[in-house]
Amino acid sequence: MTEGGRCMRVEHGLREEDLPSAFRAANSLSIVGQKSYMRHTRFRLACMILAAMSAAFSAAKFLPSHSQPTLIGISLLLFILTLIAEIALLVTKPEELWYKGRAVAESAKTLAWKFAMRAAPFQEISPDDTAEIGLINQLREVCREAPSMFGAHLTESIQITQSMREIRASPLAVRQKAYLRGRIEGQRNWYQDKSVQNQRKARRWRTFLLFLEFLGAAGCLMLLVGVFSFDIGGIIAAGVASGGAWMEVKQFSTLASAYSLTASELSLTASEGERVVTEGEFQEYVNSAERAISREHTMWLARRSA
Repeated sequence: MTEGGRCMRVEHGLREEDLPSAFRAANSLSIVGQKSYMRHTRFRLACMILAAMSAAFSAAKFLPSHSQPTLIGISLLLFILTLIAEIALLVTKPEELWYKGRAVAESAKTLAWKFAMRAAPFQEISPDDTAEIGLINQLREVCREAPSMFGAHLTESIQITQSMREIRASPLAVRQKAYLRGRIEGQRNWYQDKSVQNQRKARRWRTFLLFLEFLGAAGCLMLLVGVFSFDIGGIIAAGVASGGAWMEVKQFSTLASAYSLTASELSLTASEGERVVTEGEFQEYVNSAERAISREHTMWLARRSA
């Protein structure tokens, strides 16, 4: 790679493949835990809705009487499947893998950026091995806080990548540009995009639940005046309850507000970073910015754990 190409790559900061293997392992395991938790939750809620439908149809007068035991049996089976899914969640605890994995991944990413930027506690550049040993020790401490299910995943391959060393060895101006572009701007764009996505999803789900509630009220009114002989209210009530539970799990509105606030804070942080002129100011700036990023994640983890 030419010198110009290397400088261009350095100025773009650390990509995911440039981060310690502890980050990549914890990130992958966190995604696995999240997908498992969401899959079990969707299955439970779907079974509850289908069980309510089977129970309602079993009491419908327009169906032949010999179909009622079958429908009741289906409803019973769906409730049993719901119970099995709930027990599976309690036993396997995929949410623990999700939350703890995300905590380890974010901590490892913060340490990697601090090391590459020569921020405390990695500001010493001579001898450079001192900072590398310090980073390894801190990554080891972070991994010790992870549950035993992480096992050997957090001890694999390289923790200090070539890109981390290259950026660390670069002049202040290059590191400053790399941090503003690769860390601050990258995080700000991520939070802004996620805020917009969660706002959109929150509006869609609220609209959908309002429609279901209107449909339920209309169905009950028609049952009351004798237009319908079938009680649809129980099915719709189960749908509304399941939709509300899903919104609570996904936390669309809460995350939209939190991400928007963090994106705004990072925009101000970017402006502050452009005025940094000395090595000491830059080190202080990096630590301040990392605290702002870590604060949002800490609040996210607290909300999820609660």
